[in-house]
Amino acid sequence: MAELHTSFSGPLKKVPQVDQVIDKYITQSRGNYDEALVTDDRWEVFYQLSDMRTGLLGWYDFPKNAQVLELGCEFGALTGMLCDKAAHVTVVEHSMFRAHTTVKRWQDRDNLDVYVGSMFDIPFRRKFDVIVMVDSFAGLGNGSTEHAPYVEYMRFLQDFLAPQGKVLIAIDNRLGLKFFCGARDPYSGEPFGELGGGTGRGCLFSKKELESIFREAGFTYRKFYYPLPDFRIPQLIFTDDYLPKRDISDNFVPYDHEPDTRVLSELRLYPDIIDNGMFPMMANSFLVECAMQEDFSQVIGATLATDRAPAYNIATCIMKDGSVVKRPLTAAAKQGIRELDENMRMLRERGIETVPFELRDGGFVMKRMELPTLSEWLTQRTPEEGELVMQVLNRLWAAILQSSPPAFDEDNFLLPQYPAADWGVILKKAYINMVPENIFIDGSRLIFFNQGLTRENCPAKYQMFLAVYESADALERIMPVKEIAKSFGIEALWDIMAMEEQSFVSERRRYDVYHMFYNWADMDPTDMMKNRQLLKIMGGDGMRAGNSD
Repeated sequence: MAELHTSFSGPLKKVPQVDQVIDKYITQSRGNYDEALVTDDRWEVFYQLSDMRTGLLGWYDFPKNAQVLELGCEFGALTGMLCDKAAHVTVVEHSMFRAHTTVKRWQDRDNLDVYVGSMFDIPFRRKFDVIVMVDSFAGLGNGSTEHAPYVEYMRFLQDFLAPQGKVLIAIDNRLGLKFFCGARDPYSGEPFGELGGGTGRGCLFSKKELESIFREAGFTYRKFYYPLPDFRIPQLIFTDDYLPKRDISDNFVPYDHEPDTRVLSELRLYPDIIDNGMFPMMANSFLVECAMQEDFSQVIGATLATDRAPAYNIATCIMKDGSVVKRPLTAAAKQGIRELDENMRMLRERGIETVPFELRDGGFVMKRMELPTLSEWLTQRTPEEGELVMQVLNRLWAAILQSSPPAFDEDNFLLPQYPAADWGVILKKAYINMVPENIFIDGSRLIFFNQGLTRENCPAKYQMFLAVYESADALERIMPVKEIAKSFGIEALWDIMAMEEQSFVSERRRYDVYHMFYNWADMDPTDMMKNRQLLKIMGGDGMRAGNSD
């Protein structure tokens, strides 16, 4: 069982009311916090209890039999995941209340020790392979913008590192794009972040400033990861070896739980930021890997499906060697990895071409193809190539029909709701990821990958609808989507299948549980415009006041 050590604790402090509520949820919920996330709309509750937090390090390849030190666990949102990945986890948490709650949360872990107090007071004799600091580095200097206290602390940590040890630091970027859009500073609460320098009880730094601090502290080697939208609820991970392409608006969901000061949408600005090579300097957050030797994670990019049902909480990791590895982010997702392997094997047995793949070390490994996806290919086509596009779509339709044995018409899962519809061929097992973003194209060849989701007794037309629906914008620039739908017999079924897909996605992405997150992601453009107008008025008043002196 997890153990709590209190010999080095300081004086007890008053416990905030929201902390008491979080402790109650953890004590009463036995590891399932869905009800709390549905009924409690406070950001602090979501931040401490949501599984979406685990995406920050769930993809990271910790050393085998790693000894991990977590500095500042709060309520243990990442602690359980670290226990799953390491031989042993040692936590140092300054709050007695939070440390006690963390032990309750992960009481069944026999590789966890939680110490209450400060690193300066605890005489650890062991060395650690990885030291983790999530949202705690900024507070080391009590708001000071001087580098000295941060450099001193990083030097201090070297005494606890194994020879090939690393420090992982997650921190907001002082020059992050969200702050230029009006986001509040996490320490002072003031809009536009720390663009004017340090404020309040913590201090943020730019990439260049962090480089200087870590270099001065003696960490010769550093690797920067760029989590989007930030390190708190990461959905994408980029690095300098794997930077985002121009349009990333469909790949992640920006959010702000305090949007009242927002004046611009990040999504509208990213294309220009990326085109001008500014993304590394203006990423909202950093995850920095600091080491004394050049021995970094082999992951150069990742997509994190942390908003899915537990069986599909999977990280898709782009590796330095050119492979793509899918890794489970939860214990339940191990079954999802096995199902993906089974699906890909069954497709291959049915004569469908797939990327080379294998199961290895608990992950699903695929070869990264230097080919465009069908989705990318479609965006490059012109109206003059309409016939070619239809030929490719017909090949996709043929692959869908070939992918599974047929089922009886009466087994169609949609038949009870819509008995009069013309459903066509029903497939025993429909691979609903047979859509353009999961297909490479090489001349006349369609090469499939990432086929993890299936539906039983499903119309083949439903699969074709998904393929057309996903690429509707690109296809509409080539020819009317209505004509394409008609050619595959899905025009009359379009609205029915759109509603079904919306319902299925809502269930798969757990909209019911994470509805507050999606509310925070739905920032009103009208409100942002009003805020811009308010700034304009305030700026004008300021200039008039200046002219009157």
